[in-house]
Amino acid sequence: SSDVCSSDPGYSSPVPAPGSKPGIVCSFTREGVVILDPTTGRSLGEFPWRARMHASVNAAAPVAADGEVFVTSSYGAGAALLKWNDKGLTKVWSGDDSLSSHFSTPVLKDGFLYGFHGRQEQGASLRCVDWKTGKVRWEKARTGTGGIVIAGSRLLILLESGELVLAEANPAQYRELARTQLLGRGVRAL
Repeated sequence: SSDVCSSDPGYSSPVPAPGSKPGIVCSFTREGVVILDPTTGRSLGEFPWRARMHASVNAAAPVAADGEVFVTSSYGAGAALLKWNDKGLTKVWSGDDSLSSHFSTPVLKDGFLYGFHGRQEQGASLRCVDWKTGKVRWEKARTGTGGIVIAGSRLLILLESGELVLAEANPAQYRELARTQLLGRGVRAL
């Protein structure tokens, strides 16, 4: 087996593999992405993806849709969109300038990713990124990190500051609809 498949686990949760038969999972280990058949343990596709810094982790879960897998890490690794087929995983695009998530998994809505870019300690930003190209559509600077879920056409964002934000899932612009202080500071909701 390769370094990716036999590597230590990452912090991310496995997700159903894109466009696969039920039971096939996509996992983001410490060394990269691996598509696995959990009944046999057989690797069906692997892609190395790791920061050069030894203390780094892969914490955000992969986002899988339409035969593709999106992964993001901080520590200078950035993001990659991978295509999966019977020949394995191939890179569609990658870079550290689109969405470099420290630990929070982005969400996908209508071909656009919404997620946090940057390290938690350095004041991350909220971004909207085009799934197919990696191009940043908008950025709300210095929001800090948090967790995001999709609710219809809206984003529910729980920031590390303890604020709950309701915003549009709109690739044209950031539009906040409501905000309230729900919890104390130091929230790390995934």
